[in-house]
Amino acid sequence: MRVRDVADGDPLLARVYDDLLVPSFPADEMETLEWLRTRLAEGTAVVTAAVEADGTPVAAAVGEWDPGSRVLLLSYLTVRPGLRSKGLGSLLLEEVAGAWQERFRPLLTLAEVEHPLAHKADRAYGDPAARLRFYARHGARALDLPYFQPALRPGAGRVHGMLLLVLARAAGGGGREEGTVAPGPVRAFVEDYLLSEGEAEPDGAVRRLREGLARPGGIRLLPLDPPEALPLSTPDGI
Repeated sequence: MRVRDVADGDPLLARVYDDLLVPSFPADEMETLEWLRTRLAEGTAVVTAAVEADGTPVAAAVGEWDPGSRVLLLSYLTVRPGLRSKGLGSLLLEEVAGAWQERFRPLLTLAEVEHPLAHKADRAYGDPAARLRFYARHGARALDLPYFQPALRPGAGRVHGMLLLVLARAAGGGGREEGTVAPGPVRAFVEDYLLSEGEAEPDGAVRRLREGLARPGGIRLLPLDPPEALPLSTPDGI
């Protein structure tokens, strides 16, 4: 087993996408392979895979770099069914905490994950509650935001009931109040992300999210347990 980065033009990229990513995430949560290739070519994405001796990818992590906000998003982390809970996810998180930090020098490293109260466990897509426990073991905390994943492209839907986790932050990334994150980078990241939906008039969910971002003292960091205490976005923003 070895871990390596996957570049644009590498034949392994299509195998990672088709064999690992597509079966592991609902369609509305998935970017296209063409989008990923473009971002890799631009240097604003990173793909790291765990590969068996015969070249078969068995786990992968995909990151998106937003240079304007200096936020790095762990978009996808997946392990082939049957090999989960065997340390491969932790192995890839070591890359996120190490090589990815050296490469991008982000102010914040975030991850978007499904809220266990909004998404059920699924054989293909995994168990949101178990996923949250995994990130908790690695020290992640949730931002106190009613977060949703914006629609990624025309025809795709928003994904409500998501959490935005903080995996790492650079020195000085805290807010003015203890136990918070400075709102500026998060707000810039979210606003860039919302551009994928075009110039539509903000609805209740967007307004509620922006209210959460407009906290001058900082955005609170919350423990991941219990999930019932974590913020939950809804389509109507209530």
